[in-house]
Amino acid sequence: MRRNAIAVTGLLAAGAASIIFAAGSAQALTTDTTQLGSVHLTKTDASGVTTSADLSCSATVDGSGVTTVTGTGTVTNPNAACTELNAVNGDFSKLLVHPTWLPLAQPAPVSVTAQGTWGATAVNWSNTFNNPSTLAKYTGDVFGF
Repeated sequence: MRRNAIAVTGLLAAGAASIIFAAGSAQALTTDTTQLGSVHLTKTDASGVTTSADLSCSATVDGSGVTTVTGTGTVTNPNAACTELNAVNGDFSKLLVHPTWLPLAQPAPVSVTAQGTWGATAVNWSNTFNNPSTLAKYTGDVFGF
């Protein structure tokens, strides 16, 4: 009986240590989320048709220091769009997502705008690209809608 009591006491102590360790781990794995930016996007194609989308981006840093950028909104792939914007700190004029792509030469102008904020900076950007292929080369998933 005494041997069983010692074994049970040892198991209880090990279980309590596991619970304490797990609680300490949960505190170490806290996350910090920061709103990166939020923009309203428009795209007008060569025929004059305008479409629009909204994009909101945030970054989460977990307890081990790993940053994950995520997005929400009506663009086709908000996570990819936010990752691309985060790489240039929200500066649309610095976007060159696919530098090795060779876009089509056929003209079919597409005009785009972005209005909103990135961090504490106001965003009010517009540009006209030669065609949708050139737009995709520079802006990647940002104007994918």
